Amino acid sequence: MIDLSIGANIKSSSIFIVDDNLQNIILLENLLNLAGYENIWSTTLPEELLEKLKESTPDLLLLDLMMPKISGFDVLHELKKEPYASIYLPVVVITADSNPESRERALSLGASDFLTKPFDMNEIRLRIKNILTTKYLMDQLQNSNANLEELVKIRTQELEKSKEEAERNEKKFKLLFESNLDPIRLFYINEEGPSKFIEFNHATEVISGYSKEEYMDLSIWETDSNMDEEYFKEKFAELKKEGSLTFETTMLRKDGNARTVEMKAILLDLDGRPAVMDISRDITERVRHVETLTKQNEILKEIAWTQSHVVRAPLARMMGIIMLMKDSDLPNCSPETAEFLNLILKSAFELDEVIRDISKKSNDSQALLNQSN
Repeated sequence: MIDLSIGANIKSSSIFIVDDNLQNIILLENLLNLAGYENIWSTTLPEELLEKLKESTPDLLLLDLMMPKISGFDVLHELKKEPYASIYLPVVVITADSNPESRERALSLGASDFLTKPFDMNEIRLRIKNILTTKYLMDQLQNSNANLEELVKIRTQELEKSKEEAERNEKKFKLLFESNLDPIRLFYINEEGPSKFIEFNHATEVISGYSKEEYMDLSIWETDSNMDEEYFKEKFAELKKEGSLTFETTMLRKDGNARTVEMKAILLDLDGRPAVMDISRDITERVRHVETLTKQNEILKEIAWTQSHVVRAPLARMMGIIMLMKDSDLPNCSPETAEFLNLILKSAFELDEVIRDISKKSNDSQALLNQSN
């Protein structure tokens, strides 16, 4: 794509002229002004150029070769030294010398082109325009390269930071992974089934009883006693739908001991493949404790029923008979007998109250057990 602003930009280019002949300078300045160039600096003293270059760099230098004291060759030679060597400065040599050796020497010292005296006005205008256009495009390219280098530098720094952050996160994850007391395992998965374990922490080895090499050769087919085709399809379908799954299952140790575990399975993407990370916690003792509490609850239920129905029923009948005997004014009942009946009735009421209290406490204990379950 052509930049339509090139013409306007090269017209504002800075041009330096160095010629010991003032008439040549005036002629060149007039020609350049007519062509639309106004940013012109000139001198008849080459040493002034070297000082001027310390202040600013032109877009083009028109340099006479044959000058007394300091020649154009001397200036070209100086321009190859620092601090000028790092400056991209097109130099058009002005000369009346048609000797090829002079031209070759000037070119070897860095000259870009030649203007031959006497001047051809059209040639000067076209050569200067071409050189300034090239200079402008070179500057644009350098700026683009500089911008690109800066972007690359920034992006490289960002990538370095991202890499460092990733390495730190990996170390943190590895530390958490290895220091976790619960078994953590990682494996690939698809519709056909799970892969062998590709990663697991040290707790997995300790709790399973397998060595690392042995466990790497296993999959959930060998370690989960509930695993079969139907069970796998059911759990995998739930996992795909929800993304994570918590369930109880039975894990097998190397020694054949079965442990009840609470399993948390998470579906994730690993290297572009579906994978599962599962974390299991041994709840065998908790399950046994719950079973024990359940049995105790059943026993308490039976005790409460016995107290309410088996024990209290005969007692109630006995209390009814005593009340009947007392109210019937049995003939020939001595005072001692009457007192004895009152004592029996009082004891029966006390026993009934004790049974009621025991039944209430049994019911309260049963309610607490139900809450804990």
